[in-house]
Amino acid sequence: MLSLSGHGSGFATSVVIYQQVRNISRRRIAYPFYPFKRLGKQHPKKHDTNLKSAMRQFLGPRNYKGEYVMNKYYSVPDNHLPNYIKPDLERGQSLINPITADTVVEKYDGSFGEVEENRRLKNLSEKRLLQPFPGNTHCRTNYVINEDLRLKIYNEIQIEGLSTQEVSQNYGLKIPRVEAIVKLVEIEQKWEKNNRITSDLKSLSSTLYKMFPVFQPESNTARENLSEIPVPQKALASRFLTLAESEPFGPVDAAKVLELEPAAQTLEKLGSVGEHAANHKVKVGHNHVVYGEVREGDRSILKFTKSRVGKVGHRYGAGIRDNKKDRKIGFNEVGQMVYI
Repeated sequence: MLSLSGHGSGFATSVVIYQQVRNISRRRIAYPFYPFKRLGKQHPKKHDTNLKSAMRQFLGPRNYKGEYVMNKYYSVPDNHLPNYIKPDLERGQSLINPITADTVVEKYDGSFGEVEENRRLKNLSEKRLLQPFPGNTHCRTNYVINEDLRLKIYNEIQIEGLSTQEVSQNYGLKIPRVEAIVKLVEIEQKWEKNNRITSDLKSLSSTLYKMFPVFQPESNTARENLSEIPVPQKALASRFLTLAESEPFGPVDAAKVLELEPAAQTLEKLGSVGEHAANHKVKVGHNHVVYGEVREGDRSILKFTKSRVGKVGHRYGAGIRDNKKDRKIGFNEVGQMVYI
């Protein structure tokens, strides 16, 4: 930009230059960290990128149906071992021979050659079979319960009258999971009587069952930690307390500061609270709900009774907390989700 200005009788010229600055983004293209075949000189009308080329090398060639049969992650696992991607160990070698199941790699001439597997990497890969995320060693895949064990747990609780705490100790399963197994078996039996189990549901159940490892009660690694209790909501916030150096401070004192009950009482509730707790077969002290009395000539038990507005239900237009999206959610001592 040129700017002219006059001073007195003379005429002076001043030049002001404005330069446009383009802010370059600091983000860089996330190329794979392992070596891959890059593109060379190509036709001007062919707009291809190295990222697309690396993706095609990872997926492998397609057959006449458009399926990537040479990719090890294409088919659903059916050997009760999940097939998780391990980029730091595989380094882009995701192709296998569909006949021999040996690892192969695409060469520069377009052919495929076998690669000698590294024994150290293979051992690391076997150790991380149940680890979905490479950087998180604490996240592990859970085990599925086979049909025989599910029916055995159901019979021991519903027929033999055992409590969920006893069954939990015998098989190494958490009490909420044992409760869920009993309820799911009851629902499955009702669906079978009403012919609600379709072929698609059977296929989905069989596929998912083959994808995950099977729970073995005899295995120490598969047994769940029964001493683990749900984290209370009050324990998530920090509390600061000034103590003398010689003053004792133990778990019971910490529970009082957090306004929580001791862990021993919580573990005792986990074994005593529940639908199938101890003495659940004895119907003593249970409240029976009476919906109404069907009189002669009545077609249903649904009846309309007069009541004052505000005493029963909600007024028209009043907000209901159940419909609000920001409703607070908490957890009780047993670990069940409750609304606050």
